[in-house]
Amino acid sequence: RKGGTERQKSSVLNTFSSDKVGAYVCAGCNTPLFMSDAKFPSGTGWPSFATALSNVEEEQVNPIQARLDGREVRCGTCGGHLGDLFNDGWLYAGTQASKTGRRYCIDGAALIFKPQNGGEDVIGYVPPPSKDIQYQPSLYRETR
Repeated sequence: RKGGTERQKSSVLNTFSSDKVGAYVCAGCNTPLFMSDAKFPSGTGWPSFATALSNVEEEQVNPIQARLDGREVRCGTCGGHLGDLFNDGWLYAGTQASKTGRRYCIDGAALIFKPQNGGEDVIGYVPPPSKDIQYQPSLYRETR
């Protein structure tokens, strides 16, 4: 909520089934942010959406910077950090993102899933690690 990024693959909402009908709301103020039909499996390790509701505010940045780094998105009601918006939706063939050209890469801890027909909410909160996490070198960097 303060602008950080959660660990990759750390939220239950990352792999939470996209066939559940409902809304993803802000964990800070319960404002609806994304509908379940906009969620798609991006494989990035964070919940991803092709479209957002009007309550999601996008940071205004230089278009070149937005293409390279993405831009921050926040809850329009409480200002809580949600994640980033990237213009790489075309990479996800067969998903809504390939049509919109957008991928909202959202921290699961910023969201709560509320089922449309009632039922139990799914909280995306990420608890702190209970043990030390061993460093794993990047696959893209040379190791000696």
